[in-house]
Amino acid sequence: MVWLKGALKLIPLILAAVQAVERMSSKKGKDKQDEAVILVGDLVPLIEASVGRDVVDNEKVQSAIRKVIDAIVALQNVAADVKARRA
Repeated sequence: MVWLKGALKLIPLILAAVQAVERMSSKKGKDKQDEAVILVGDLVPLIEASVGRDVVDNEKVQSAIRKVIDAIVALQNVAADVKARRA
């Protein structure tokens, strides 16, 4: 259960990484996602310290981070579409 608490702490970090990459990067698609994953990886030592284990180097965790990034971007795209329709 401790690991789940640590994993849930990743979500705000992933959101912040996605927002930073969206603002600063001219890259597209997977290259942009790779940048966000790197940013999350740079921030995760704080999370790892709180749960007492290495989670970033785990392949399944990397995959989950990428899926969360995809979900965040999909929600941002839907929100932008709704906003554009209202304009």
